[in-house]
Amino acid sequence: MLNHLYRFRPVSSLLGGTRESELEGCYIYFSPPEKLNDPLEGHREIIWKGDSVVWENFFQHFMDCLLIRNTQYFTDEFEALDFPIFPNYDVQAIPPENYKEIAGLVSRFFDSPNVKRHIAVLAFKGREVNEHELILHLRSIQSFAMHIISEVLVSYNLVEKGFGINGASHEELLAVSTNLLDYLEGLGDELLNAEFDSSALAFLRSDDLVKGYARSKVGESKNWTRLCIDFPEEFLRSRIRLTTSEWFVSCFMENCENSAIWGTYGNNHQGVCLKFKVNNEEGQPGISLMKPGLKQGIKWWTQTKFHFTKVSYTEKSPNLDFFCSLAAYGAQEVIDKWYTDKNGNVSSRKADVFENNSQWRANYHRDNFKSLTVKTRHWSNEQEYRLILKSQFNSYLNEEDRKLRYTFDDLDGIIFGIKTADSDKYKLLEMVEKMCQIRGREEFTFYQSFYDSSTDAIRYRPVAHVSKQGVRTHRD
Repeated sequence: MLNHLYRFRPVSSLLGGTRESELEGCYIYFSPPEKLNDPLEGHREIIWKGDSVVWENFFQHFMDCLLIRNTQYFTDEFEALDFPIFPNYDVQAIPPENYKEIAGLVSRFFDSPNVKRHIAVLAFKGREVNEHELILHLRSIQSFAMHIISEVLVSYNLVEKGFGINGASHEELLAVSTNLLDYLEGLGDELLNAEFDSSALAFLRSDDLVKGYARSKVGESKNWTRLCIDFPEEFLRSRIRLTTSEWFVSCFMENCENSAIWGTYGNNHQGVCLKFKVNNEEGQPGISLMKPGLKQGIKWWTQTKFHFTKVSYTEKSPNLDFFCSLAAYGAQEVIDKWYTDKNGNVSSRKADVFENNSQWRANYHRDNFKSLTVKTRHWSNEQEYRLILKSQFNSYLNEEDRKLRYTFDDLDGIIFGIKTADSDKYKLLEMVEKMCQIRGREEFTFYQSFYDSSTDAIRYRPVAHVSKQGVRTHRD
């Protein structure tokens, strides 16, 4: 049974300075995954499996987002505005009196025989499509899609004539698409077992790098490159937001014995390690934190028991079946936007979600949570436990709302690194002394880490005790 867990922190974060002191504020900050040092945080291999209904709606979302990104680019808001997650023309730069009409003209994209062929190939016998193949499909039609949108925007005088329009014919713009489709259709039933790995994209990415470098030398806009070349991959990355809410994490470790960990997370042994007490009352290690919420429109903080989850370094994160994981939508909305086409045909994937919705929900939440607590074996030396904070209705997007307060008594002590500066130690002693006086705490222990040659590990021993009466020397 765990009695303590450890959290490495730089001294500057505890002292505060230009921001609130983590120590004085008694808070644990929950970080978004993109701020962590593992790019595979929460990673899941995405499976795209569906019939022509969901694939047609997928391409509709592709065109909606591409239209929005074009308007953002031509109105100089490409970087200021986020990549669209839920396309909504009402809030974009297109004049309100025109946006439905423009969207209708953009739908000419679906009149192309090639687009119909792409949908048929992707939906072939309900096969599983991986991300590498899907990027090839999107990249092969990107120029044609841009051409359609440019023509429409010019016709409404939203962009200057000739700007952004590729003068090539539709056949020329779709030459890569045609070659790809001829190959895939030629496979017949072998397409069901065809494998597409990252090597299929290697040439394209190499070509992107070289051409991108050449464009940068002549001063071409990097945003134009993102719009014309990078959009398909940005679109796919952004779709993950439709399958899960935002999540945030706070990381702890089972022990603080690893010198390499001190070197990385302990600021080259100049930082400190917080020693937290663990509550095992419910059979799982936990800690009580004050969590914000809204009550009648007013922010309200309530004490909530959070459970620590041990990170697994041996299991694989479950695959994500995209078309059956659109949890960001309400039930009727996902039926309307994804499981029903313009002619009223209903996708077979609707039944996979709604036929036994309670079981679907249980499986969805189990797999989603597991994906947040699985890392590759290369991180196993961390022996990590983590607290997870899931966003609901865009909660916790504000950093201040992710500072969850703990009870000062749950912080058992602070462990100095081998190289922690004396001046930093004095500042921490002074801060804790004041906190003990204000809160009436009788005992708070500071520890000093050291290298133990007999165990070849970093150990720690008490070095000073603080109470509301002051600071005293440790005596064995």
